[in-house]
Amino acid sequence: MLNRITRKVAAALSTPPARTHLGLCLIELAWLVPLLAVLGTAGGLLNWAPALNVATLKLALLAIAVPSLGEELFFRAALLPSPDPPKRFPWRAAAISTLLFVLWHPLQAPLFGPRWSELVLNPWFLLSAGALGLACARLYWKTASIWPAVLLHWTIVVLWKSLFGAPSPWNG
Repeated sequence: MLNRITRKVAAALSTPPARTHLGLCLIELAWLVPLLAVLGTAGGLLNWAPALNVATLKLALLAIAVPSLGEELFFRAALLPSPDPPKRFPWRAAAISTLLFVLWHPLQAPLFGPRWSELVLNPWFLLSAGALGLACARLYWKTASIWPAVLLHWTIVVLWKSLFGAPSPWNG
């Protein structure tokens, strides 16, 4: 089983993104961003506070690896079946993967302190994480590459943290 997972992860990493994958990212963003805006507004998660500075740039660089690449490799490449777009989307596997992705966030609470705990235990945040997880699963399935899902995940995290004052476990 470990060999199978290793092969899936290696295939996801080695499948380069194609030009058409950007369009698929935009399709996922088209439904995800409005949904996240509604959830974020309802849950008090969006506070317009642009912070475009060196600290934000460092955070954006770090966010490529953690959470974007790390979480996508585990929750999508390792847990989902190998992508086969002619086949139907694996809703059951995607639901389990997304649920585990959502549950992963509250497990971080004791590691990163009270401000982070307040966020990752917020039900609106958890619903938002579920929406992001589903969008990334769909994108991974359609492209057979982890890179478009990493880009989508990274984009959401960086925009939220740089424009809407979201806390980060790395900046207190």
